[in-house]
Amino acid sequence: MTTMFLIRHHVKFLNINVSENPQYAQSLRDKGYRSVPIVVTEFEEWSGFRPDRLKAVVSRHQEVLR
Repeated sequence: MTTMFLIRHHVKFLNINVSENPQYAQSLRDKGYRSVPIVVTEFEEWSGFRPDRLKAVVSRHQEVLR
């Protein structure tokens, strides 16, 4: 759902599959994350589908494009 939200709102992102990149999985576990998706932006990071935070990311993205 997070990926589709970003695609729908034309926000570029890097998708890293932790099952294919175990070094990233360990790094995220070390930070305390236990579930995916994990979203990392310039300003914050979180795990899970968070429409409220995603909307804020889209707003900032659109402001930058103006």
